[in-house]
Amino acid sequence: MIDKASLEYTYSIILKQLNLYWPTEVDNRFKNDVQMAIQRTKRSYDDSTRLYYLSDGFSVLNTSVYSVFLYYLAHIVGRRGDKELADKIYYLNKIMNSVEWYWNIELPEHFIVEHPIGSVLGKAEYGDYFSIYQGVTVGERLKGDIVSWPKLGNHVIMFANSSVIGDCNIGNWVIISAESFIKNEDIPNCSVVYGKSPELVIKQYEKEEIKKYFIKSWRIGKG
Repeated sequence: MIDKASLEYTYSIILKQLNLYWPTEVDNRFKNDVQMAIQRTKRSYDDSTRLYYLSDGFSVLNTSVYSVFLYYLAHIVGRRGDKELADKIYYLNKIMNSVEWYWNIELPEHFIVEHPIGSVLGKAEYGDYFSIYQGVTVGERLKGDIVSWPKLGNHVIMFANSSVIGDCNIGNWVIISAESFIKNEDIPNCSVVYGKSPELVIKQYEKEEIKKYFIKSWRIGKG
C-alpha cells in the first residue's frame, strides 16, 4: 500500500527533476504511472533479503531503489504510448545513476541492484530474480545482418564488471563472478563462472548447495 503523502512527494520530485533538464508537461495519467512504478519497485524487492533498502518505505534517496523505480516508470509510460516522456525519464535515470537501461527492454518482475552505476542492460531475454552490481554489461553480438542477444535464466547474479555478450544461454541459478566475460557461450544451470571467454572456468553445484549463495539477495524458497 502506498500512502498518499509518499505518492505526492515522489510525483513532485519527478516533475522537478525532469524540468531541470527539459520543459515537461504531463497529463492526469502520469500520477497513476508513478503509483504503478512505486508498486512495481516494491514488488521487485518483496522477495529480497536486502530489506534495509525499503525498511523506511519507498525512498527517492536510495539510489539503487530509485534507479529501478525510474526504469519501471519509463517502461510504463513508454508502453502506454508516450515515448517522448519515456525517453526523458530514461535520460534522467542515465544522468542521475549512470545506467543504460532503455525503457523498451523487458526487465523481470523481481530485479534488484546493489550498485547501479555504470551498468548497461541491452535487449536480452531476462529471467526472474535477476540481480546486478556495478559496471555490468549485457550486450549484443552483431555479425553481418544477424544480431544475437543473450538469454538469461531465473536467479542470475552478475557481480561487478562482468559481461554477457552475444549468443549466450545462461541457465538458472547462475553466479557470474566479478570481471568475468562471457561471449557466445552457454552456461549450465547451478553454476559459478569465472574468467573470460573462450577460457571460462565453470563450476557446477547441486541446486540446494548453490542456493546458499543466493541468501544475500533473495529468499530462496522459490524457483
